[in-house]
Amino acid sequence: MTGKERLLFLMCFVISLTAVFSCKVSKTAIPMKIANISTDTIENQISEEALKEFEYLYIEGIKQKTLGNFDDAIKLFSRCLEIDIHSSATLYEIANIHVTKGDYQSSMFLLEKAVSLNPDNQYYRLLLVKVYQQNKLFEKAAKEYESLSNLIPDNADFPYYQATMLAMAGKKEGALACYNRLEQKNGLTEPIALGRQQIYIQLGNKPAAYSEIEKLIKVNPTEAKYYGLLADMYLADKNREKALQNYNKILEIDPNDGFVHLSIADFYLEGNDTIKAYEHIKLAFKNSLLEFETKAQLYLMLIKPGPNKISDERQGELLHILIDAHIDDERPRAFLVDYFQGKMQLEEARKQIRIVIDMKKDNYQYWERLLILNNDLQDWLSMNQDSKKAIEYFPDQPLIYILKSVGLLQQKKYSEILAVIDSGLVHVKSDPKIVSQLYTYRAEAFYNLKRFNEAFDVFDKVVELDPENYMALNNYAYYLSLRGERLGIAEKLSAKVIQANPDNATYLDTYAWVFFMKKDYQLAKFYMETALSKISQDNSVLVEHYGDILYYLNERDNALIQWKKSLEKGNNSKTLKQKIAEKRYIETKEN
Repeated sequence: MTGKERLLFLMCFVISLTAVFSCKVSKTAIPMKIANISTDTIENQISEEALKEFEYLYIEGIKQKTLGNFDDAIKLFSRCLEIDIHSSATLYEIANIHVTKGDYQSSMFLLEKAVSLNPDNQYYRLLLVKVYQQNKLFEKAAKEYESLSNLIPDNADFPYYQATMLAMAGKKEGALACYNRLEQKNGLTEPIALGRQQIYIQLGNKPAAYSEIEKLIKVNPTEAKYYGLLADMYLADKNREKALQNYNKILEIDPNDGFVHLSIADFYLEGNDTIKAYEHIKLAFKNSLLEFETKAQLYLMLIKPGPNKISDERQGELLHILIDAHIDDERPRAFLVDYFQGKMQLEEARKQIRIVIDMKKDNYQYWERLLILNNDLQDWLSMNQDSKKAIEYFPDQPLIYILKSVGLLQQKKYSEILAVIDSGLVHVKSDPKIVSQLYTYRAEAFYNLKRFNEAFDVFDKVVELDPENYMALNNYAYYLSLRGERLGIAEKLSAKVIQANPDNATYLDTYAWVFFMKKDYQLAKFYMETALSKISQDNSVLVEHYGDILYYLNERDNALIQWKKSLEKGNNSKTLKQKIAEKRYIETKEN
């Protein structure tokens, strides 16, 4: 058991305080007779007609409260109070509604009045004690538990809750006295010892705190968790020798206790003994009874940069141990996907994520990772096939349609893109950025199908939906420039893109090409040279464009050099080869 689990174990009896209300305090308090209404009402000699009206209003109020119509219920209960201001049941019902709405201050005043009118009603007091806790009035809560103990002496929990509330109120001596009375009555129990231990720690009385756990061990010497509590206390007090003795005692009792192996591993990690720590980590990870979530937290800590970061080799070993220990859980293998991605072993990562998906087909994140791996591997055929399957499971996920469109675009299946986009627009939410992205690929498909007017109409919609979709703005400007159309708009679009992305060579190339088409060759040269300076190695298309610009600046020899250089870089354009052969610029115009 780790320190964290033991802390939770220590405080479980405190946390359970709130649970006691869940099934009790919501019970509807029916007024006397439904109505004799209340003794006060009878004493006040309310008329028979008023009694009947009260009964009707009260029952209708309960009905509206049950239906969740709280405002209507409060109005009805308020009219009940106009008839009988001393109706404790009505006060309770209004208070209960305020509690449901999170108004603990108003509910407190109402409940205090209800309790004063009917002090023997346990439900009023149970709700009041909850409200006191919410308002951090712990001393008042403790007094209410004392009253509840007197009212219901058979409930053994109330005295424990009273002691806990006293401790939370800072009345530690009172809490200790309460625990001592409980011990005299019931003998030593775990809640008593642990409650006193916590108080002694807060008081700084370490010997007394240790003594409480030692008493528990004496009563039950084979209970491993008590040795864990002692070990954690010794470790907190920097007594590493005593801490290790108690951890080892747990292993004597239960050698397969996964939690204690984690605690010992943490012990060695604090002492910078990573070799011994790692051995205990492996033993803990091999324990299939130890929950995966606990192991996962430690694993994620061990792979973070820092003094305790484990090697890649150990990381892989631990992952395979986790997979073997939790053979039916896909999550350890999902960690293995991360591991291979981090090592840029993308094929192996994709192999593992396929296994993960076979185990958990209804997890969207796994499908998304598979599609992104396909994209990283530029495996467009797999992208098409996998995205088709993913859409069957998750038709409302927009990224699937976007990634499928990317794959089809790379395969030049433009008509299929249009069908995918149409389907995507039906299923995905009307988020402007998402719709803009889908429209971008629709425009690309239209353009490549030579349906230029339709493409430009769609690009206009893209710009309207998302003015910061810089990829679309850039492509729109470039396509306009290639066709020599609306060059003023192309310049404005490209300028906006450059302003936001001044170091992007592709965007700078577009800007230069717009100026080239406007016959402003000096500006075109400036931006093209800027673009070439932003890339680590020459881009064959940019180099060809640079040669085109130089040709019109009467640097014909240099232009030819750049065209040949573009060819050497892998540009197999027929137009480029013709430029080189004829030593002149030849326009490539879209038809």
